[in-house]
Amino acid sequence: MNWTEISKSKHIEYVSEVIASSALDLNERDERGRTPLMLFLTNRMPLEGIRCLLQAEPDLESEDKLGDTALKKAVKFKQPEAIRLLLEYGARVDSPHGILATAWNLARKHNLNLADLLLDTAGAVRLKLTAEEQQIVDDIIYEESSVKACERVQTLDSAVLIHAVVSEFNWDDSPEPMVEAAKHPKCAHITRLDMIELMEADYWLEMDMAEVNSRVHGPTYRHLAEFLTGRKGGLDHDT
Repeated sequence: MNWTEISKSKHIEYVSEVIASSALDLNERDERGRTPLMLFLTNRMPLEGIRCLLQAEPDLESEDKLGDTALKKAVKFKQPEAIRLLLEYGARVDSPHGILATAWNLARKHNLNLADLLLDTAGAVRLKLTAEEQQIVDDIIYEESSVKACERVQTLDSAVLIHAVVSEFNWDDSPEPMVEAAKHPKCAHITRLDMIELMEADYWLEMDMAEVNSRVHGPTYRHLAEFLTGRKGGLDHDT
C-alpha cells in the first residue's frame, strides 16, 4: 500500500480508512517531490477523497520539483471544485517567489474562469471584461491617432482596463500609448512585467545606441525598456 496506489482509488471509504489509520506519512514525497495531496489532484481523486485528506491537515504549501503547490496542481488539471476546496482549507494564493509563481498567474494563461477563483492573489488583475469595458479598450486599440490613443490611456481609471489595453496592444504600432500605460499610476506590477515580455525589453536593452537610433521609434522603445526594468534613464528622456 502506497500513496500512488491510494490516489488512484475511487473507493472513498477505503481512502478514508487509510488516512484515518495514520499508517502513512501525509507529507511523504515521491521521486518527483509530489505529496499525497498532489497525487490526489494529479490522479483526479473524487472531491470527497480530497476532503478526507485535507481534514487530516497535510502541508498545503509544499512544492514539488517543478515548483508546483497543490493549488497549482489543481489549476494545471483544471479542477475548479478542488481549487475552491483547497482555498476553504487555507491554501495560500500568494507565493514567496512573487506573483509570477502563483496559481493565479498559471491560471490566467490557460483558463480565465479558474483565474477568477484566485483574484485574492496579491497583485492579481481581473481579466474578464464587461461589454462596456471591452468597448473602452477597443476604442484605444483601434484608434488610428497615437496622440488620441495616448489621451484615452491617460483617462483610464482602473488597473483592469490598463492591463487589457496592454494585453491587446499591437506592438508593431507606435509605442507611445504603452509609454502612457507604463507611467499611469494605476498600472499594476503584473502589467509592467507583461510589458517587459511583450516588447522584448532585453532585445532593446542589449542593442547598441547607434542601432537603437536608426530604428523607427527606437529611442522610445529603449527608454520604455529602461523604465520597465528600472535601468538608468528610462522615461526621463524625451521620447
